Amino acid sequence: MRPTLRVFVGLTTLLAACSSDPPAATPIDAGADVLAADAPAVDVPSVDVQVRDVPRVSADVAPPTECNDVEIEELAELGELEGEVTRYTGNNREARNSATVGIQVPASFASQCNYRSTYQRVFRYTMRRAGSLRISTANAGTSATFDTTLVAVAMRTCVAAPRDLFCNDDDPTATAASRARFASRLGTAVFPAGATVLIGVGGLALTTPVAGRSALGTFELSVEELPAVAEGGRCDRRLLVGACGPGLSCVGPSPGAAEGTCRREGTVAGAACVNEGCAAGLTCDAATGVCFRTVAVDMPCESTAGAWNRCSPEASCVAQPGGVGLCRARGTVPNSACAAGNRCTGAGLGCDVGTATCRVTAARDGECNLTDSLCPAGQVCHFAHGAQSVGRCADAASVAGMTCAGSCAAGLTCNTGVSPARCFGAAVAAGEVCTAFVPCAAGNACFLADPTDRTRGRCYADGASGGRCRSTGAACNTGLACTSTTPASGRCVRVATSGESCELYPVGVICGTGTVCARTEGSALVGTCVTEGTAAGAACRTTGTRCDGMLRCSTATGAGVCQGDGAMGACDPRTLALGCAAGQVCHATGFNTGRCATTVAESEPNDRVGLAQSLSMASTSVRLTLGSGDVDCVSVEATEGARLVARAAGVSGTCPSTTLTLDLFDPDGRLLTTVNANGAGGCPIIDGTLPDSPAFSVARGLRAGRYVVCERSATSVDVGENVLDVDVTPAP
Repeated sequence: MRPTLRVFVGLTTLLAACSSDPPAATPIDAGADVLAADAPAVDVPSVDVQVRDVPRVSADVAPPTECNDVEIEELAELGELEGEVTRYTGNNREARNSATVGIQVPASFASQCNYRSTYQRVFRYTMRRAGSLRISTANAGTSATFDTTLVAVAMRTCVAAPRDLFCNDDDPTATAASRARFASRLGTAVFPAGATVLIGVGGLALTTPVAGRSALGTFELSVEELPAVAEGGRCDRRLLVGACGPGLSCVGPSPGAAEGTCRREGTVAGAACVNEGCAAGLTCDAATGVCFRTVAVDMPCESTAGAWNRCSPEASCVAQPGGVGLCRARGTVPNSACAAGNRCTGAGLGCDVGTATCRVTAARDGECNLTDSLCPAGQVCHFAHGAQSVGRCADAASVAGMTCAGSCAAGLTCNTGVSPARCFGAAVAAGEVCTAFVPCAAGNACFLADPTDRTRGRCYADGASGGRCRSTGAACNTGLACTSTTPASGRCVRVATSGESCELYPVGVICGTGTVCARTEGSALVGTCVTEGTAAGAACRTTGTRCDGMLRCSTATGAGVCQGDGAMGACDPRTLALGCAAGQVCHATGFNTGRCATTVAESEPNDRVGLAQSLSMASTSVRLTLGSGDVDCVSVEATEGARLVARAAGVSGTCPSTTLTLDLFDPDGRLLTTVNANGAGGCPIIDGTLPDSPAFSVARGLRAGRYVVCERSATSVDVGENVLDVDVTPAP
């Protein structure tokens, strides 16, 4: 069980929709909802580099003895060969503390691996037969706190800017709960037999120390030879299951997809060009060396860089979040490129000359949408709350959070200390509402106070209940304790004992060591301190009977949480205190409420709004598989005034990836809101049942029509299997 005297303090940022005035950041966050056994957050995995054209170095070239001031060690002499895998267990404690020696990721690869390594050791590996390599420190012998890095170079000499390089910081297959979340894993292209590969193993060089992570430690390195994947075979563009053989490219269903099929180079969109050429109907992109096709109007396209399906000059790709879209004739629809002469021919559209894009013309001081509206001259579309895309046209620099150029409207100050400069409101006192752009007065800090409202907080006085610990003198007022031995990162709280009231959302009262705050039924904020194994919501015991009575231990989170059965099939999607029988999932009907349900299957294709899977029932849980670069959409009918709830989560109720993102579209296909990692366990949720939450105002009081909910990964991470809950209830 994790220590209870712990509060996470961080700064979260709202996902921005495309806008003329970007959304504001949230106030300082007191932390995500605390489950009985939270798993530490995982770094966003680095994307491994896929390369071709591995240099063939002549065998008579003498291998180097050092690599940029680091001795090169023979892995075959140090490790043990087990079938196709060479293993070596060692440590880097005697290596040099330097982020410049060894094999460092050059600037040309910064978009894939933007980090430096320290305490690095370099090993030489010689290919025993032709094939690719799978290199990993995500093994049992690697210290859980050792934040390893891996880099491999297909050369016999170390150079400042290698052409062929493979790198990884955090294992892209690891989950947040994985013991190996700080370990590394990468794959390489196919090498010929006898080729030399240099492998660098080090620690992540951090500018600021992070508790629980170290650049030093013991590692278990595994290097596995994999045969080349034949034409038509399954492949992984991250190269983790092997690489396509010579003359083949790994081509997935979309440019961002991780998995695909080995296809002959030059023959399909997404495959590498051959001698700067491609088959009939395809064009070679000279910048990327990849084939693409030009598609007709109203055909699918991608708006991302390096798109495989591109529009003709007479059209442009109009995409939804996630990059998928349709080619639309210039000037005809919102977000299409303006036609010649800065013209827009579609009804109600005007050309935004700055972006050469057609936008919906909004009235002065009227409603607008950040994704597609054009406000009158002198005004910008400014959102009011959360990650909503719906806003109102307002005079430039007239509202807190708007960008400014030296001055703002009366009562506001242009803060040039942030980039870009923004208008800030006057500082407010303890107990008053604060935001990212309405700061607290000196001696106070802004913390979120309600887990359902991540746009506004409250000012808490330093040393007082819920406030920051003082860095000098008494850390907290009498009767309060600091949650951290480093006052600058702690908050002042009262420590409750078993049976006493506590706060589920950490503000001023937490439970002492050995107890946990179990949710009081019906409350979003208050609970009771209970000892492990004794009540629903408590952590499971690590030895003996894990939970008392009829409670069962769910290992969905770390050490597990004791679960009971709710009345009439009720479950708890937030703390997991009330679970469901095997084969069922907890379908969220709100931020704190749920019911046990059976999932329905995904129906492909469903990768954009126009292809959304139609749900026949207003309350449905859909089991989806979300690959990297994928988008999955469902649609549901709403009556006038209805409220909508949508949540994406793992089958167990926890979040398979904090990159999971939800987008909500209205019946006209306009984006209403985008949410990410704003709910329990880092799972995204839209909750239109909360009457006082401004962040979800777009999900209540709906107009009649069919609404679309899409889920996607905010990065190239392969999320895998998850459940999307959609629940629509009539007007109250």
